Amino acid sequence: MPSRLSAQHPEHLSARQPSDLHLLRELPQLRLLSDAATELLWADWRGPQTAATVREGAEAVLAAVQAGKYTKLLNDNTHLTVMNVTAQEWDSIQVLPRLFNAGLQYLAWVYPPDLTGRRHTDYSVNRSSWPLLLTFEERQMALEWLRQH
Repeated sequence: MPSRLSAQHPEHLSARQPSDLHLLRELPQLRLLSDAATELLWADWRGPQTAATVREGAEAVLAAVQAGKYTKLLNDNTHLTVMNVTAQEWDSIQVLPRLFNAGLQYLAWVYPPDLTGRRHTDYSVNRSSWPLLLTFEERQMALEWLRQH
């Protein structure tokens, strides 16, 4: 059963955060939280990433979307420190089409501070045919966009 995050939790999305955020799954590189009232899944990527950690995390996000019928994803790379993934490895991780086939409708992708991660983000977004996938510099802007849909 998911645990409820307290109002004092330091990783609030914002001062206007959904009131019922639940921790769905925690991996060393990723924390998945949900707000069922807004059909929002928050993927909080953390620390250094490799092809293996990205692949494992992407599959966890996909499983959460499928199980929870989430239509909105905040793909938050704010806490990602290093993206140690080659372009070839990144290209082999084809999760976006599977997410949208699973029912995801809106994806807000917050850029990581890491330059390689930013390049991989842009590459994925530019190759996606899904029109409701946007990138953001700040989490708050991404969250506001998701709230409007």
